[in-house]
Amino acid sequence: MKRITMFLCTLSLSLGCLSGCSQNASTTTAPAETTAAVTTTAETTAEANAEPTAPAAETALTAADMSADLVVIGAGGAGLSAAVEAADNGVENIVLLEKMASIGGTTFISQGMIAGYDTALQKEQNIELTYDQMYDNLMTNALYRLDPELTKITVENAGHTIDWLMERLEVPFTDNILVGYGPLQMMHVMGSEEAKGGMALKAPFEAALEEAGVNLMLETRGTRLVMNEDGSVAGVVAQQGGKEILIDTKAVIIATGGYAYNPELTGLLDPEMAGTFGIGHPAATGDGIIMANNVGAALTHTNHLMAVLKDYEIMANHNGNSNSANVSRFIGAPNLVLVNTNAVRFVNEKSGGYMTQELNRPIFNEMTKTDSDYVWAISDEATLAELGVTRGGEMEFLKADTVEELAGLMELDGETLKATIDSYNGYAASGNDPEFNRGAGSWAESQPMLPLEAPYVAVAVVPCEIITYGGIARNVNAEVLRADGSVIPGLFVAGEAGANSAYMGFTLSNCFTWGRIAGAGAAGYIK
Repeated sequence: MKRITMFLCTLSLSLGCLSGCSQNASTTTAPAETTAAVTTTAETTAEANAEPTAPAAETALTAADMSADLVVIGAGGAGLSAAVEAADNGVENIVLLEKMASIGGTTFISQGMIAGYDTALQKEQNIELTYDQMYDNLMTNALYRLDPELTKITVENAGHTIDWLMERLEVPFTDNILVGYGPLQMMHVMGSEEAKGGMALKAPFEAALEEAGVNLMLETRGTRLVMNEDGSVAGVVAQQGGKEILIDTKAVIIATGGYAYNPELTGLLDPEMAGTFGIGHPAATGDGIIMANNVGAALTHTNHLMAVLKDYEIMANHNGNSNSANVSRFIGAPNLVLVNTNAVRFVNEKSGGYMTQELNRPIFNEMTKTDSDYVWAISDEATLAELGVTRGGEMEFLKADTVEELAGLMELDGETLKATIDSYNGYAASGNDPEFNRGAGSWAESQPMLPLEAPYVAVAVVPCEIITYGGIARNVNAEVLRADGSVIPGLFVAGEAGANSAYMGFTLSNCFTWGRIAGAGAAGYIK
């Protein structure tokens, strides 16, 4: 597997391109003069030995338009939590920047489900879980690809975070605690008659911001950081209504989310994933990650994201989105066959497992190997009809009565595809797949391997990023780190902008917990 390894190399790309040119472009764009100097630490290496120096970027504030004790960039769950926690720890002059027209980001449009243990709700219902159970469940789902030290903190605080939401913010929760993302009864559900899911957070956070006197500036996009000569944070430059604003500040918290709506940045940070499409929140363009990296912050775990297979043609040619390009039930077909553009199988189609990510890596690999933008998924008409599968955008799947005819529609070699399907059908009949061992393993054993029958159906598919797990390197206090491990004074990070301390089920817990840690840390720094 190729890995991106940039040992303190500087690659300059326009932030306007990186955050404004995704296949589904954001409605806001950054100034063209802002650049992204990418300094990446690989998942298992740290390659910087130089003494820390102040960046060559802006290092002086000459005429600030306004001043603050703390600037929080991004008003999603992490940024909101950071602002509230900083205020609770005595910070008075807080500016909260949000480039969108409303607060909440991904958090407010989520299902509002959050994992926790030893919560007040669980105690009332005599539900007992341990830290070890929670940590093992999370790490198993993530295949142990998370940062152990930071993930430990996420899990340790999971229950406290839920109690904080209920007690400090008075976020409504239902009494129904669900089993989810594994065998544990850990998923707490936000909501009331008035507001369901993540929207149950809106009114409580708005009230908390108003009570704390936080200066919320909507449709105001942070674009770059200004540094003191000693390498500490001095200010933030933002764009509002076509003009730049310079904010003098003592500390900054970056909470701008990930970059799952910016496939160009994804391809830069991990070229193996070039060709993906962004289907994350429109605000998730990596702004804060680029800003921090431009002043010396290290990036880490940038080869880790969550992607979902989507209909390539709809994404590429029909302005597709997660719903219109949905092929999840097609991919779930018991006789699914995946072939590359050489008409050859290349993977155990059911190797994805519970969290499905193990299927994406071989697909990305095959796209690179064959220099293609997609792979092909094949099933048959009867199976898809039984599953109720239809194609989005009022389009029809490719369909043919013979494999050779289908190959012609796919522009593949007919003899090769016929041999591939004949081999697969033989394996399905015998129950033995000597090429890819399909049907083996605890997950795959529950997935039948059924043969294909005419008429045959095909669609081109591509992994599309929905969550990114790589981001700004930080320590246990949410302080941003350079590649040599030194702290950038006054700069903190929280949520998806920070790297790799959560996975499915713990995404909201991660944003609230690390938002609070960053808020408390910034308050301590300011004092």
